[in-house]
Amino acid sequence: MRGNRMRGFTLVELMISVAVAAVLLSIAVPSFRELMARNELVTVTNAWVGALNTARAEAVKRNQPVALCGKDDAPTNGIGSNCDASLAGQIRYLPRNGGSAEALHPALKDSVTKPLAIAASTTVRFRGDGIGYRKDNVTTPYNTTSGGDPAVVVLCSSAFSLDNARRIELLAGSTVQVVTETRASCP
Repeated sequence: MRGNRMRGFTLVELMISVAVAAVLLSIAVPSFRELMARNELVTVTNAWVGALNTARAEAVKRNQPVALCGKDDAPTNGIGSNCDASLAGQIRYLPRNGGSAEALHPALKDSVTKPLAIAASTTVRFRGDGIGYRKDNVTTPYNTTSGGDPAVVVLCSSAFSLDNARRIELLAGSTVQVVTETRASCP
């Protein structure tokens, strides 16, 4: 008959396993944090793209002007004239029967938390035909490719250094494009 010997790990084997696990965690945790920060940047960028498309769709559906508020370049009159940094990302319209502007979509600025930041955002007004315009100009469509108009919004993250910014652009007043870029500093 064989003796009842206990089987298990020795203290040395256990210490080696713990040391290997610690080394693997010290390598994985920073990469995981960067992955989470990148995912947050992509998620917030997608929310802004969705808001831009929603504003355009609402303008067409209602056949009246709708604005996506930004903190810069607010028009001086009409829809979007009361947009400022506190309303960035909010979709607004003016009811046909008069009155003040009503919000169709809450502001997205609250979804941008450290280490993310809004580097720039511009108010865009869409007419009933679905074409977007900047400021008081309602004759020339918003177009970031011409070099004259800024990006609709620039989001950046200070959590990583390469490809840490997303520019959301509006081409020919209706086509949304997202461009990845590297920024040395985020606000």
